Amino acid sequence: MSIAFMDEGEAAAAADLKPLKPLQTWGHSLVPWPAELKGRTGELPLAGWCCPEEGPLALRALARRLLPDLQTTAAAEGKVWLRLEISDTSPAIPQLGDDESYRLEIATAEGEIRLSAPRLWGAQHGLHTLSQLRHGALLAGRTTLPGLRIEDAPRHPWRGLLVDVARRPLPFETLTRLLDGMAAARLNVLHWHVCDDQAWRLASDRHPELAARAGAGFSYSLDQARSLVAQAAERGIRVVPELDLPGHCWALGLARPDLLCPPAPQQAQRGFGIFGAAVDPRQEALYDFIASLLDEWAEVFPDAFVHIGGDELTPEPWRRLGLPLAETQSGYVRRMAELLAARGKRLVGWDELRGPGLPEAAVLQCWRGAAALQADDAPGQDLTLALLRSAGFYLDQFHSAAFHWRTPLSQPAPPSPPLAPGAARWRLQAALTLHLLQAELRCDARGRAQLLLQAQGPGSLHNEVPLHTLSIEGTGTADLPWRLRARGDCDLGELELWCTVVAQGPGEGVLRLGNLRHRCTLQALEPTEDEAAARATTHIAPRPRLLGGEAALWSELVAPAQLDLRLWPRLLAVAERLWSDPAPEAAALESTLPTRLGAAQAWAEQHVGVQARASMQRAWAALCEGDAGDALSLAGLAALLEPAGGYARHHDKKREGRYHLDEPLNRLADALPAESAWALRLNQISLPDACAQLQRCREALPEWQALLQRHARLRPLLPLLPTLAALLDLGLRLWQDLAPGALPAAERAQAQATLHAAAQMVDELVPALVQALQTRLDAL
Repeated sequence: MSIAFMDEGEAAAAADLKPLKPLQTWGHSLVPWPAELKGRTGELPLAGWCCPEEGPLALRALARRLLPDLQTTAAAEGKVWLRLEISDTSPAIPQLGDDESYRLEIATAEGEIRLSAPRLWGAQHGLHTLSQLRHGALLAGRTTLPGLRIEDAPRHPWRGLLVDVARRPLPFETLTRLLDGMAAARLNVLHWHVCDDQAWRLASDRHPELAARAGAGFSYSLDQARSLVAQAAERGIRVVPELDLPGHCWALGLARPDLLCPPAPQQAQRGFGIFGAAVDPRQEALYDFIASLLDEWAEVFPDAFVHIGGDELTPEPWRRLGLPLAETQSGYVRRMAELLAARGKRLVGWDELRGPGLPEAAVLQCWRGAAALQADDAPGQDLTLALLRSAGFYLDQFHSAAFHWRTPLSQPAPPSPPLAPGAARWRLQAALTLHLLQAELRCDARGRAQLLLQAQGPGSLHNEVPLHTLSIEGTGTADLPWRLRARGDCDLGELELWCTVVAQGPGEGVLRLGNLRHRCTLQALEPTEDEAAARATTHIAPRPRLLGGEAALWSELVAPAQLDLRLWPRLLAVAERLWSDPAPEAAALESTLPTRLGAAQAWAEQHVGVQARASMQRAWAALCEGDAGDALSLAGLAALLEPAGGYARHHDKKREGRYHLDEPLNRLADALPAESAWALRLNQISLPDACAQLQRCREALPEWQALLQRHARLRPLLPLLPTLAALLDLGLRLWQDLAPGALPAAERAQAQATLHAAAQMVDELVPALVQALQTRLDAL
């Protein structure tokens, strides 16, 4: 059975275009949202555009690609002129802080489209915006483009994407194709993670042993690196390489065992995780090697920054040598900073490096959340260091686009008022896929509650930090049963809690992280004694030098076939946060995010070369062993499913001994986006349409059962079908003949229990219907 409604939301999303109301008119077309967009009188036809034969050749070539019917000519009667005006056309290498602003005017007094910018980079951004506007108008069935004036510039100068090629490399052509997608998302930094425990992927003329012994069979040549830098520069993108030390050096140890603490690795590392390997900071040969490598890199990478890694260092190798940990790291960082400064480079490192030894010009990349940069965890460290944020932007985790979009870049909100003295306290525990999550829940007689999450699981030298604090609302008093429902974002992802507790007794509940739900227990603790102890939120010192942030795509579960599926459309959600955070229209922009991302992805697939949908279809065909009819039927079933959220898939593979490079990425979970677009739209369509779609899915279950039984790689999904049947039956009940307040209490409780039971992982997948039905149940 083919489910035709899978990809039809795009045209509907743009159908309500109205002239001269910018947000209402273009709210379904533009991602990232521009800084200022105003309607103006006049309109221009969508056909018959031409561009003078002047200006930079690369810009005119981009205009022809993004505007396919654009003609380049010296003179034309009755045409709509696209004027490209750049103040500085001299070729240049992009640098941090370049002027990327532009002005786009549609229907000027002369009846033209005028795009003006100080630099080439801004003009390229403007062309992407114009192409998106045209695409949205065509989707809406328009023949004209209403008059507009856009004044736009990025809020943050560093807007990056980390690509991990050390674990699973990308073909060079795929890597360079990625640059067009980055430019379309207005990103301007490619953070190239070229070395890690699994492999050292960048060859070296000075150290050929790196490719020969540490490359794991695939290395990029220095000429390819130069080509990548040149192609990136044409698009206004800087390339920042990462030399990930002093940990994550297993592969380096295969080529240069003399540089590591003993014992040196003996064979290639195929697994993923944190391993007990570290460079020996006592060896002067280590710094000679790094200096030689940096000399070579300086000839290839013109950017002013080099990333030196610094994350997840296991302390045991240094302890075995009797080295004091903090002092040794400080000395290592200081030496690295000196080597970089001698070559005119600035240091970037992960947030574990914060502490003595960092120069004032260093940049810290925060990946462990705001708590990793608390004012009291690094005495004497100047908090004026420039910062990048990656926490909340990990695209290899399976979080929703809305979660990434909501992740704040700017200064956290001030601490919330403390709970009243004597607040009741409980220790909350939930067994996740691999680790035990612990939290403390506090509730006071004023009906307020706070949740403090703590990090659990294997850590490293600097990895034991609090995760997050949520201020939440509950019902009841400290001495009566609490029926608590809380929802918020934390460093682990979206979190939701249902529980019932009493002040001096145990309790139980359900904890949702992403799209999975876990049973949790609560054990009473002694009440808080004073107001200071009850303050749950952490003070974060001011950080005025926020440069921006980076989305991160680690490749444990990302091979070339999954690249576009993992990036799009969520990369656009992060890109908007980096470009225009915060936008005055934030509430309206968030409410339209799914439809805007859908339209923007369709635009990127048509004009930029994004292959997310094509990747999905190829994988479905392979799962169905080339049967086109079965692949079409599988597409319908796939609409109801999504990969397990967060790191649940990673942990499931680790628990079963499948977390390594030899694990094939050929499950249905590898062929789906992070979230179901159909499930996101279910609450946005009319009641009759929702009922009709749910009924069609219910009727398709026998066909899907036969499909799964026919193909060996799909059979593990058979246990999902009874769960889907229960969810579809519940959906039909919730969407039929029910008004708010009409659902009996007993039936509501049963419906909630059905949703809790359904949000479990089967073959690394979760029913996407759960959250859509939860939204509907809450509305009733």
